[in-house]
Amino acid sequence: MFDFDAMATFVEVAQLGSFSAAAKALRLPRSTVSERVARLEASLGVRLLERTTRVVRPTSAGAAYHERCARILSEMEEANAAVKDLESSPRGVLRVATPLLFGQSFLASVAAAFTQSHPAVEIEIVASEHRVNPIEDGFDVAIMLFASDDDSSLIAQRLKGGDLWLCATPSYLEARGRPKSPAGLDEHACIVYGESRMTRWTFERGREVRRVDVRGALSMNSFGMLHEAVCTGVGIAPVPSILCAEDVRSGRLVRVLADWSIDRKDLRVVYPSNRHLSPRVRLFVDMLVAEFRKREAATAEPPASDKRSARARRTTKRGARRE
Repeated sequence: MFDFDAMATFVEVAQLGSFSAAAKALRLPRSTVSERVARLEASLGVRLLERTTRVVRPTSAGAAYHERCARILSEMEEANAAVKDLESSPRGVLRVATPLLFGQSFLASVAAAFTQSHPAVEIEIVASEHRVNPIEDGFDVAIMLFASDDDSSLIAQRLKGGDLWLCATPSYLEARGRPKSPAGLDEHACIVYGESRMTRWTFERGREVRRVDVRGALSMNSFGMLHEAVCTGVGIAPVPSILCAEDVRSGRLVRVLADWSIDRKDLRVVYPSNRHLSPRVRLFVDMLVAEFRKREAATAEPPASDKRSARARRTTKRGARRE
């Protein structure tokens, strides 16, 4: 069995640069500290520390070993703390950053439900269209577009609600026709998200990529307004699925070029990983992800076969009423 006591003692000596200081910090006799380090070096067959009359410092092998040992011990401490927290009631202040659209359409109701279940937790939600840095800006949790999980200081869970669906009303498509490919959009009244009426939409289907330059009659820097404009029937636009899924399901909107993804976005829940998660952060993230999955399942666009069955049932009912 590996000698974790010897490893922890070596890490303390390497960090403090002294056997005496390490002994004091660990509340052990200096002889015990020295014996543990010697035992570890003997088991590895490598000299880990250079000992002089004035200072103790790691060898090149010791420096590399110290880095890995320190990481292992830190993870063990986090695991122990996390297990202890399982028995703790969540409490304290939880600061959450979110894009404005996500906050309005979903997060507010989750936060309200969470405070009812955990009354000792106070939640501060900051909604903004600007990207935040969770650590520098002091947030416990952040919902972010294009959040990167290659940042070692963050943990991320992906949500699927960042998808955009190209939509229009049935009346618009009846009047203007339905585009059969991305290139066909130049014959349509497009509504553009942003502060310019000119943009470029990128379509992807498998390995196939199409880029379409778009000049819109309307431009809006709010997805909420964009959604409302599309629902009036004035044009065609990419709308976040979290906003339009229910409209597509009910038939108020029609998803166009559904086999293509457009301007794909990656929506993630991110939180710092430099220390173990407090119960309030862990439970809030769990509730957020679970409720989001439920909403997606409830508002998912039905398969084409289900749509045909629904149309057939409506046709049968109309025929029965005529009889």
